[in-house]
Amino acid sequence: MNIIETIKKSIIWKFLVQIQRWLLIASSIFLVLIMCVEVLLRYVFKSDLFGIEEIVVIAAFWLYFMGSSYGVYDKSHVKADIIPQMLSKKTQALLSVIVRLTMSVLCCLFAYWAIDMIKHGLKYMPRTTGLGIPIIISQFSILLGYSLMSIYSVVYFLEDLFSFLKLRKS
Repeated sequence: MNIIETIKKSIIWKFLVQIQRWLLIASSIFLVLIMCVEVLLRYVFKSDLFGIEEIVVIAAFWLYFMGSSYGVYDKSHVKADIIPQMLSKKTQALLSVIVRLTMSVLCCLFAYWAIDMIKHGLKYMPRTTGLGIPIIISQFSILLGYSLMSIYSVVYFLEDLFSFLKLRKS
C-alpha cells in the first residue's frame, strides 16, 4: 500500500470528510428552514424577522465553502476536460499533474490569506450591523474550506504525480 492510499484510509481523512458532510447537511437544512420561516413571516403574517439576512449570509458562507471543499474531495468540481480527451495518456497525466499543482498552490495561498483575514478579524472583531454577529464566524468557513481544499488538492497532486511517474517509466 502506498502513502496516498494510507492517507485516504486514515482516520483523520475520514473524520474530515464526515465533518464536511455534517456541516453541508446542517447548513443546507438550516438555510431551507430559515428561508421557509422568512417566507411564512413575510407573506403569511405580514411581518419581518429583523436581521434574518445576516443569518442567511453566514449560513450560505458555510454551505458554499464546505460544498466547494467537498467538490475538491469528490473530484466533482467544475472543470473543462474536452481537450485532454484528445491527448495521449502520458500527456493527459502530465496535464493532470500541472493542473493539480496549480490548484494546490492556489488553495494553499488562499488558505494562507484566510489566516491573515482571521487574524485581522480577531484583532478588530467586526460585527454585522443589525444583530452584531461576529464576522469571524463566516470568515472561519473560508479558512476551513480552503484548508480542506489544500489538503485534498495536495494529496491528489501527489497521487497524479506518482501515477505520471509510473506511466512514464513504462
